[in-house]
Amino acid sequence: MQRAKVATLLVSALLVSALIAPFFVTNNFVLHALTMSLIFAILAASWDLLFGFAGQVSFGHAGFFGLGAYASAMLSYYAGLSPWLGLLAGGLIASVFGLLVGFPSLRLRGVYLALATLACSEMLRIVVTNWVPVTRGTLGFNLHPGFTFVPNTPTTHYYIILVGAALSTGSMYLMAARSRLGLVLRALAVDDIRAQALGVDVFRMKLLAFSVSGFFAGFAGALYAHFIGLVTPNETASSLTILIVAMATIGGVGTIIGPAIAAIVIHFITEMLQIAGTVYDQIAVGLVLMLFVLFLPDGIAGIVRAKVT
Repeated sequence: MQRAKVATLLVSALLVSALIAPFFVTNNFVLHALTMSLIFAILAASWDLLFGFAGQVSFGHAGFFGLGAYASAMLSYYAGLSPWLGLLAGGLIASVFGLLVGFPSLRLRGVYLALATLACSEMLRIVVTNWVPVTRGTLGFNLHPGFTFVPNTPTTHYYIILVGAALSTGSMYLMAARSRLGLVLRALAVDDIRAQALGVDVFRMKLLAFSVSGFFAGFAGALYAHFIGLVTPNETASSLTILIVAMATIGGVGTIIGPAIAAIVIHFITEMLQIAGTVYDQIAVGLVLMLFVLFLPDGIAGIVRAKVT
C-alpha cells in the first residue's frame, strides 16, 4: 500500500511538473527537446510492454515507429485524411504490421525472434528508402500538414504531445499492471509452457502483445510526423531500436512508467549534449547504460522500489 501511494505521488508530481513546464521554459529549443522526449516516452513504454510483460524480444521496434509516421503523413497528404485521424491510422497500421511480423516470428524464440524482428524492420527501411515516387526516399517526406485547427506554436505542440503521452503511457500501465491481460502476459514471460497447460492460448496472446505494442509505437510515430513535419528512413533504423532498448533498461524493464521517465530524461540530456557535438550524446547513453546494467540492473524503478521498502 505504501509503495502504491509513493508511486501515485511521484507520477502526480511528474504530471504537474510537465503541465507547468512551458511557463518556466522560455527557450524554444529546450521546449522542443522536452516535446521530443515525450514522444520517446511512449516509444520506450511500448517496447517495455512487449518485452517487460510478454517476454518477447524485439529488435525491430523502430519499424513500428517509422511505419506509423509514414502512414499518417502519407494518408494526410495523398488521401486528405485529417492529421488527428492520422494519429489513430498510424497506430492501427503499425498494429496490423505487428500482427504480420508476429505471426511468423513468434514461432521462434530468443535471439532468433530478435533477429527476425530486426529483419522485418530493415526490410521496411529498404522499402521506404527506395520507393522514391511515394516516400521521396532519403530526401524525406515533408508534404503532409501539421496539427490543424490549433495555433502553430511550440507551446501548443508541447501540450498536444503531452496529452498523447499521458494517455498512451497511462493506458499501457493499466493494461499491463492492472488488468487480466497483464497477468496473462506476465505468466507467458515467466513460463509459457505452464501457461499453455493452464489453458492460455499462448500464440494468440503473444500475437496480441505484438499488435498492441505496435499500435502505441505507431501512434508515437504519427505524433512525431506531424510535430516535426519530416519523416525519413532514419525513423526505421536499427540504431533507434537500440536507443529504445537502452531507455527501457535504464528505466526498469517491466514497469512501463520507469522506461517512460528514463526516455524523457535521457533524450532531453542527449539533445542538450548535441550542442557540444553529435558524438558526446551517444557516448553518454552508452556509459549510463553500462553503469545501470552492471550496478543497477533493475533500473530507476528498482531504485525507487528499494527506497520505498
